[in-house]
Amino acid sequence: MFEDRTTANLKKEVLAEINPATGVSSMAGSYADAVAGPLCQAVSSLYKALPGVLSMLFVDESSGKFLDLVGRDYLGLTRREGTKATCSVTLKGTSGTTLYAGTGFLTADGLTFRLVSTVTIPITGSIVAKLEAEQEGSIYNIAPNSLVNMYVNIAGLSSYTNGQAEGGTDRESDQSLYQRIVEARQRPDTSGNGWDYRSWALEVDGVGEAKIVELAQGAGTVEVMVIDSNDNPATEDMMGQVKSNIEEKRPIGATVTVTTPTGLPIAVSAVVTVSGTTTGAVQTALEKSMQTYLHQLIEKKYQTIYNTPEADTAYTLYYNRVLALLLTIDGVETFSTLTVNGGTEDVTIPANKVPKLGTVKVT
Repeated sequence: MFEDRTTANLKKEVLAEINPATGVSSMAGSYADAVAGPLCQAVSSLYKALPGVLSMLFVDESSGKFLDLVGRDYLGLTRREGTKATCSVTLKGTSGTTLYAGTGFLTADGLTFRLVSTVTIPITGSIVAKLEAEQEGSIYNIAPNSLVNMYVNIAGLSSYTNGQAEGGTDRESDQSLYQRIVEARQRPDTSGNGWDYRSWALEVDGVGEAKIVELAQGAGTVEVMVIDSNDNPATEDMMGQVKSNIEEKRPIGATVTVTTPTGLPIAVSAVVTVSGTTTGAVQTALEKSMQTYLHQLIEKKYQTIYNTPEADTAYTLYYNRVLALLLTIDGVETFSTLTVNGGTEDVTIPANKVPKLGTVKVT
């Protein structure tokens, strides 16, 4: 916007304003030339800083730290921090063997999980304990049997097997925070309306979306259905935090229920003809496109306030949309087969479920 406001251009304009009739020279090396140079350099620096002022006044997804400032100071919104994943671990070994809280287990990639509390293997030779990720992040949502090493091998412990880890989420992205800022401006939350409940739910670390059903069980009742920032069902701990936050802020007399949907697996299988690419590359691209499409479906469903349970109806994943995603991938010439959950029809998603991408197979 101010690209032409360079030191050279400004200096040229200033010197051009000097009237020769005054007897002041504007030639190179003159007194006027020497004075104008540093002054124009300072003014040029000011012009270079102005785009930053625009980022502060008119934030968007690229505004960086100014998003936090605007969200906090004008709308009371703070960026959600990430959350730590947890999982179960089955410990087997000699009766009486004690493992202390903080004992570390590692994946092959070096991700660390630590024992939440001290446990002692009983006479049965086996006990189930709880592990927590050392750091926040969705990368810690590891699959079963992923722990392969320990920081210190413990005598008397013969084996350890972890279950599926869940609850790990990343720090809120600029895009997500900006969307909340836009929503707060366009849909004011006030007097305990539906947008208030949605805003209170979205304040909790790790929460990705919140669907509000007013009059869920009659007058004075509200249902808040939440999922995490990975579009996964929320953990019990996350739902408890949402419940506590809302109870602190809700109007007197309102009865609030916090729930989470169950996942509905979406499997896609395709047989394609490709040119200049591979089926593996097409499969990777289709997985990415499907993740985006499913996220858009969830956003559209959840970013609405429903006045009654009857208004919260099922929503639809369109088969033709999946077909379009496939055929617009670079290198895909045509297809002979495409199925979604084994068929070629639209997929109906019940209101109490969220679509979760399952297997994607392209041959």
